[in-house]
Amino acid sequence: MSVEDELLEEGYTALVEINEGKVEEVVNEWIEGNFDPVKLVNKLAEAMAEVGKKFESMEYFLPQVMIGAEIMEKANKALSDKMAAEGVTSVSLGTVVLATVEGDIHDLGKNLVGGMLKTAGFNVVDLGTDVPASKIIAAAKENNTHLIAASALMSATMSSFKDILGLLDGMGIRDQFKLMIGGAPITQEYADEIGADYYAQNAAEAVEITKKAMAM
Repeated sequence: MSVEDELLEEGYTALVEINEGKVEEVVNEWIEGNFDPVKLVNKLAEAMAEVGKKFESMEYFLPQVMIGAEIMEKANKALSDKMAAEGVTSVSLGTVVLATVEGDIHDLGKNLVGGMLKTAGFNVVDLGTDVPASKIIAAAKENNTHLIAASALMSATMSSFKDILGLLDGMGIRDQFKLMIGGAPITQEYADEIGADYYAQNAAEAVEITKKAMAM
């Protein structure tokens, strides 16, 4: 096995095992070896997808996934700097507008989804928490995306999803946008009831749905 292949496997294994020190070591050796940064970014993205699967199967818990996303973000930054220095521009798979709905200040799940989407190669416009429907729609239009991802952690703020859909209907542009919703009190039944396009139970599922939605 070549040094390049060994580093790829070591990086993959280290991230799946949430070993920050080892991932950093691999990234540094990769840069020093002047290997193609894109190859390691793609390999680490595969590892992060595996972390998501482990979370989905309840082998890993939320803190492990969040730490994994942070490790991935640091690695991405170091490798992106390397690519920028070489004049290489990474290609985004698409843009997603992400927000926690109005009246809700919880951002744990939103941040996790945002981190996973970035890791998967999407450009994420994170509007933060307590975001009015009008601001979310305006951001989607400004960023020329058809996918809005919104979360709510409290049952008292779930109705804000209806505000987004109602405003889209009122503006006559409902058919131009897809709404993906998620959060602790949300279910597929609720998403169907209000007419949301997608329901994501967790961050890994949000990434898979986004891939499908962007392909449409």
